[in-house]
Amino acid sequence: MKVLNIIYPLLLFISCTTSYDSSNEISVVLEIYGEDNNGEVRLQKVNSDYSIELIQTSNFVDNKIEFIVFNSEVSLYRVDILGKSSLDLILNKSNINIKINDIKSSTTYTIEGSNDTDILNQIGSKITSYRNEVRELNRAFFDANEEKDISKINSLREEASFKKNQFEISLKEFLNKLNNSLAVILSASYLPIGDNINFWEGIYNKYYDEFNSNTYFQKFEENFLKLKAVSVGSIAPEIILNDTIGNPISLSSLRGKFVLLDFWAAWCRPCREENPNIVKNYNLFKDKGLEIYQVSLDRKREDWVRGIKQDKLPWINVSDLKYYQSEAALLYNIDRIPSVFLLDPQGKIIAKDIELRGPNLLIKLNEVLN
Repeated sequence: MKVLNIIYPLLLFISCTTSYDSSNEISVVLEIYGEDNNGEVRLQKVNSDYSIELIQTSNFVDNKIEFIVFNSEVSLYRVDILGKSSLDLILNKSNINIKINDIKSSTTYTIEGSNDTDILNQIGSKITSYRNEVRELNRAFFDANEEKDISKINSLREEASFKKNQFEISLKEFLNKLNNSLAVILSASYLPIGDNINFWEGIYNKYYDEFNSNTYFQKFEENFLKLKAVSVGSIAPEIILNDTIGNPISLSSLRGKFVLLDFWAAWCRPCREENPNIVKNYNLFKDKGLEIYQVSLDRKREDWVRGIKQDKLPWINVSDLKYYQSEAALLYNIDRIPSVFLLDPQGKIIAKDIELRGPNLLIKLNEVLN
């Protein structure tokens, strides 16, 4: 009992001395200038999974609001102002001051105290500018399509492809020049990791030491490593699924051949439209070492089997009938179909997706098999 009496006050003392750390407190001050300052202002946290968490709400008093935030790591927040507009902020350790000019239905903002937010806004401006260019091209493409002007349609497609490439090059150069910032990690949704794996690998290596304990970086890391595993140059992860009569067939059992790994479904119209192209190329190259391992994301066996018979698919077809929750689909990060990968005889991914669709499939197979 004497021992317990000694330990109990000691535990109480420890619990009291490990209390709230005020160094993690951040002040976010909003000042508004203009006639309309009525309504609720919300401070929300945008979590690493992009879920929204309400932190505080308040109203302007004498044109001013102050939010006090406990921030344990550099994080993304959103301020919803009077239900009319919103601002994204990256909070780290510095206090933030936001000045809002809401005059004559024109709202402008000045944000002080967050270099990360400045970077986020610069990235946003580049993306907005590119999207405006794409919007104009889409309008022109619609008009050309209505007029059935094939020459104009092809010209616009080439221009769109050129602008996309230039935008990506420009954005990568800009991001590479920046000091480490959470804003760069957050921009991964605008520069898809799977299509730019080498660029993001450089960012991952550069940021790891500083950001590895940050939850946003950890989410980025999870996505990056998953996509890297199925990127060009990686060994294709193993798949073992049953064929239509219940026999398990492994992807690795086809080593020694070039393998077209194709994700499809009987309900998927683009997949069904692509199947005749795959059949044509299979017949051309099957005697030169090509095999096809097709994974169906159907839900019902009868639909899957009917699709195989209707499209006359003579190769290996497997499925666990789990739709997008298929083990193989999750492993290969499949969020749309058709999705296709070309593996060399050692099981390494050497091409994927658009490189293997339509006429590109024949070009690629000719390249590697002739």
